[in-house]
Amino acid sequence: MLRLATRKRMQSNLPTPPRAVLLVSAALIFVSCARPLSEQNLQGVWVGESRDMQLVFRFFGDGTCQFVFQNPTSGTVDRIDGSLEADFTKRPVPLTVRHIPQLSHPIHTIVEFIRADSIRIAHFAPRWRLRPVGFGEETSFTLKRVDENPDAPI
Repeated sequence: MLRLATRKRMQSNLPTPPRAVLLVSAALIFVSCARPLSEQNLQGVWVGESRDMQLVFRFFGDGTCQFVFQNPTSGTVDRIDGSLEADFTKRPVPLTVRHIPQLSHPIHTIVEFIRADSIRIAHFAPRWRLRPVGFGEETSFTLKRVDENPDAPI
């Protein structure tokens, strides 16, 4: 009986954890249990606008991609095709497009997944060391996923 009383007294003297500690712990558990990003998260067709250009980015299941830049004012269309390299273990995701027939060099950028249906991409750089390290209002653009088969002919 004496042990039980001493144990109850010891338990009642323990401080209760602050609410902030509990919230942070819950958030860490939630984040650590979230599904990791992979190439499947990027696959599909994404559309958006940047600097008065309409953008259509297609990421295919075979590791290739196609970017279409259309100027609605002049009607010009530029297209880039290439092989995609990305490190989905890093945040933001560094992305490189190589083997581009339209260019003599690869292009580099970073990608941030905002939601399952939207991504933010920083402007492209011709050299790895010059690639962006962050996102700015004037130096990035947002794309939305559309329900279209990326492997369908253009």
